[in-house]
Amino acid sequence: MKRFETAINSWADATLADKTEEANAAVMEAFFMAAEEAIKNPTPSILLHQEAEDLECKACWAEAEVVRRKILNLKETSENFGILAKAQMDLCGLLRLLGRLEEASQFASAATTSARRAELFPVLVMALECESWCALDQGDFQRALALASEAVQVIEPGKLFDSMRAKAVTHRARCWVACGELSNAESDLTTSWELLHGHSATQALPGPIVTLANWWDTKGQLELRHGRRESAQAAVARAVEYRRELDSPYGLFALARILNQLGEISRAAGDLEAADKALEEAKSIRLNLNLPSDSPSTSNAW
Repeated sequence: MKRFETAINSWADATLADKTEEANAAVMEAFFMAAEEAIKNPTPSILLHQEAEDLECKACWAEAEVVRRKILNLKETSENFGILAKAQMDLCGLLRLLGRLEEASQFASAATTSARRAELFPVLVMALECESWCALDQGDFQRALALASEAVQVIEPGKLFDSMRAKAVTHRARCWVACGELSNAESDLTTSWELLHGHSATQALPGPIVTLANWWDTKGQLELRHGRRESAQAAVARAVEYRRELDSPYGLFALARILNQLGEISRAAGDLEAADKALEEAKSIRLNLNLPSDSPSTSNAW
């Protein structure tokens, strides 16, 4: 535990001093220590999480849902509302992937309620974004924007939280685009880009990679709204590049969704060869993931 605390403190000190390479190394050290401890002393909850992840990697979705619900039932007996919120968000993510959007939205709302009771702003930010993604999936753009805006507002100031802030602001930009408020979207994308650029060494980590993928995806949507199809195609192609770096089932699902988007934009731009290639790859990914044929494409949160 002492070594773990030392690593976390090293990360904080390096981040505040703009020593991004040292910060990145400290984060990885803390991650490996936590993983090592989990392997040595697995709790029932950790074992269930591993089982759920293994089933998801095998595309055994029904079985994974059963285990995710077991985890949720286990967390509901505790007084740790932050952990409960995480279990509710995990189940929400699985249901979104399967296209069961109404059920997913209910668990997202429950996660936000739990996160408020936890009184931990990072957990609340995650829950608000999760609920906002569900609102986007269901076409409730104003509600999605309200939730995304609250997520941005509750993040505490300081460099330590710039990565979290960049992610939240990027997501709000997507909501602005959905609402047709393009100048506000442009402003948020500029802000989040500056935050991401300030921590270039951490861009090798999964979190910033997802944010960069979502940034370019949102930029593509913005360019499309302006009628600039070629720019939109180039932006979404960049998003695809970042998505390829994430090989989890959820990452692959997000890759398939954005490849579909790239295919549609390419076709509209008259680039039929690129369109066919992107759409065929998206179809192949979905088949390999063994998703229900009627599972709709959702927004990206992974």
